Amino acid sequence: MREVGIVGLGLIGGSVGMALRRLPRRVRVSGVCRSEDDARAAERLGAADSASSHLESLRDCDLILLATPIAEFRGAFETVGRLLPPSVLISDVASVKLPIIDLARRQLPSPGRFLGGHPMAGRTETGIAHSDPEMFSGTPWVFTPLPGQDLMPFQWWIDMVTSLGAKPVVMSAAEHDRQAAYVSHLAFTLSSAYAALARQQAGERIAGSGYRSMTRLAGGDPVMYADIATANRGNLLLAIDSFTQTLAGYRQAIAASGDLVELFSEARHAAD
Repeated sequence: MREVGIVGLGLIGGSVGMALRRLPRRVRVSGVCRSEDDARAAERLGAADSASSHLESLRDCDLILLATPIAEFRGAFETVGRLLPPSVLISDVASVKLPIIDLARRQLPSPGRFLGGHPMAGRTETGIAHSDPEMFSGTPWVFTPLPGQDLMPFQWWIDMVTSLGAKPVVMSAAEHDRQAAYVSHLAFTLSSAYAALARQQAGERIAGSGYRSMTRLAGGDPVMYADIATANRGNLLLAIDSFTQTLAGYRQAIAASGDLVELFSEARHAAD
């Protein structure tokens, strides 16, 4: 039996714990929460077989999954490296990878025991109460190894992620952060900007499904979004600049009464 420890049983950590515990082959899930009250709640909701507020409780785990906010990774790596045996593997679910890998290199005695990961799944709601064991079904789960890193010690974990219904994708941390800026981080940035503008200029009295679709991401956790935008600032700025140029092209076509059917058809095909 494998034992997986999850540090941070929020939306993603809780969903992973629930999904692992539903696998046909038995996996023991141990969790670490901010408080003992949170730990008891995680147990009641089925996110862990056992949970506590003490990281030392994960000493016997085969792998530790860090599911804390990005701002807490420095302390998490330092504590894990100091308290847990070097045989314990480590992965994570953070939305940005290069800064996390840099911290792992500096904070862990053996950086090769860490494999960066990012399930491309989530919701605007936060907290374990919104966790869903089906969240990863059909979604990419990106792994970002160090250059030349041996993935064999992590193969059982990659196989387990596949058993959750996710689709493992391996790429460099730099390429992950570049692509994530376009497919994820730009999305919530635009949603926030659009929501602010639309509410200022029009309010919500006549808003329909299009408005709700566009503003859905703006309802997410602003602290989490700020952490991600800060950690991936360079790539996100490039994505914003690229989008600004693309939008300017749309404006020019609309102003010139160009072939708007073709313009919007191209976008429709890209979205399919």
